[in-house]
Amino acid sequence: MNQLDNNATSPIRVGMIGLGMMGSAIAKNIRRRGFPLTVLAHRSRSAVERLVSEGASEARSASELAAQSDILVISVTGTDQVRAVLWNDVGVMDGAHSGLVVMDTSTCDPLLAREADDDLACRGARYLDAPVNRTPKEAEEGRLNSLVGGDAKALEFARPVMESYSESIHHLGAVGSGYRAKLIHNFISQANITIIAEAMCTAAKVGLDLNEFISLCGLSGAHSKAFDRVTPYLLSGDDSGQRFALRNAAKDMWSYSQLAASYGSTAIVAEAVRQTYVLATQLGYGDQHVPHLFDVLGELNNVRVSAMSPPESSKRSRQA
Repeated sequence: MNQLDNNATSPIRVGMIGLGMMGSAIAKNIRRRGFPLTVLAHRSRSAVERLVSEGASEARSASELAAQSDILVISVTGTDQVRAVLWNDVGVMDGAHSGLVVMDTSTCDPLLAREADDDLACRGARYLDAPVNRTPKEAEEGRLNSLVGGDAKALEFARPVMESYSESIHHLGAVGSGYRAKLIHNFISQANITIIAEAMCTAAKVGLDLNEFISLCGLSGAHSKAFDRVTPYLLSGDDSGQRFALRNAAKDMWSYSQLAASYGSTAIVAEAVRQTYVLATQLGYGDQHVPHLFDVLGELNNVRVSAMSPPESSKRSRQA
């Protein structure tokens, strides 16, 4: 039965592909809201086993999962991984059916959304590009922000599922708009963090008391959510406020630059930001969380960027 067209009242069957930090939290909240949930691991077996122990089912393939779902949620790394999930052998497209809504929460190339929606439409299904903002902490709490592009009717059908893990839902426009909004938002956030890291490096180099300077900035125009997420690393060594790898930040900045170029928009600042994250990756910090950008700028400028006293050695994994 096509629930999307017929407004059927039977429980919405949800499928979930990708159970990393964000995906497993999203799946947990979907299950807690009472939706019948079937999962497929992208990498993590432990998350599958935990969800199955809580009442979820496990599918053998993306095709099987799509065939038995009304809404299929994807949470993987990016464009290449989503493409593989959709079009590989026994992928989602093989099991897509009339009424299915495929909803991707990843950060991807906007062109993927149109291609996926066109292919699904031939099968009577729809695609929502629905990436999320915030961190794994908010994901656990069911307080993500969902940025959605796609058909309004498909969104309304999927909204109860999306509300299980979202504090707010923003319909930005036609298919592809969610991906575009996510890339633009990430540019703002990542540029802000780059500026903070560079400024704190200079502050350390000129001899300011970083505890006092961070306190001052928290009271003025220099303050932001990004500031609150990364400065705990300077104050206590806590890098959990922005649990996002520097190499992934570099990837997102490349995607933003490509988006700006495709619309003839300048990306002067964006390219400087992108090169900073590329440099961080090349220096061996790629797998570290974004707050370690302070270490990158400190290494480049031969200064310790930290408010902790006495000095402690910064431990990191140098895997380019």
